[in-house]
Amino acid sequence: MSFATTHTATLLKYGGISFIAGAVNHGMFSESRSLITAAFGVCFYLLGSWLEMRLHHDQRLNWADVLGMGIVSSVGLGFFTGGLQHFPDSPDRSVWVVPLGFALSLLAMYYMDWRTRMSVNRLITYALFSVAVVSVGSAVAWTQWVGHADDGHGHTHGQASAQKQDAHAHSSSVADAPTRNVTVTLSDDMRFTPANWQATSGETVRIQLVNAGKVRHEFIIGTEAELQAHAEDMKKPNSSHNHHGSNALSLAAGAKGELVWTFTDAGVLHIACFEPGHYEAGMRGTISVLP
Repeated sequence: MSFATTHTATLLKYGGISFIAGAVNHGMFSESRSLITAAFGVCFYLLGSWLEMRLHHDQRLNWADVLGMGIVSSVGLGFFTGGLQHFPDSPDRSVWVVPLGFALSLLAMYYMDWRTRMSVNRLITYALFSVAVVSVGSAVAWTQWVGHADDGHGHTHGQASAQKQDAHAHSSSVADAPTRNVTVTLSDDMRFTPANWQATSGETVRIQLVNAGKVRHEFIIGTEAELQAHAEDMKKPNSSHNHHGSNALSLAAGAKGELVWTFTDAGVLHIACFEPGHYEAGMRGTISVLP
């Protein structure tokens, strides 16, 4: 067997596992793209495993072993690592995804290497103890994140039709009647639709927000400096964010809301979502205010 062939088989096999785990990890945020990624991962993994079986024809490997070792373990790892990474975004899902992923990875490892070296009774004892520990840890994390959402960021952005009443350069006035409506959809692909649009100086717009995703998103509008200040404030534990109550809305999954905004100065305003990890994933946009 040549080094090049062995390297190719290993690259395909573990690259496929990484693709599958990544697809499971990010499936809640980019479902259609994750399905394509998972399909490529399965193909790469099966091709690499087939090549590896040809190289190690002296070993007793069959396709049941291949599927048990790869697909189940990569799904388990994807659930486990993805649930941990996205606990702040979706604690209700992560609280059961993390223990499930741990259990799947445990069973896959037993099937891979330990079924001839470890009794079923020992496996059950270890599995019950370790899964219980992980489940308790997930439950504790769930109570912390849900409590944080309820007491902090989740309900502190004011009413759904918030209007800014102080003398701000880009504020809306209670007396201003909207001249048009703009609907902005917030999705789990970490995108606003539309993400970039135009307004005219002096125009009052009713911005209708629709959270089409399965996790909480926010919509905040302001200058780049204001958004940076908001991002820093979001990092503070139990911050109430009350000073942004009129230029931002936090929407639970499936919720709707609106902001009425008067664009008084020409220039560029920014929109963003600062739920954990969302801005970094690309959930941002601009509003070009024309003279």
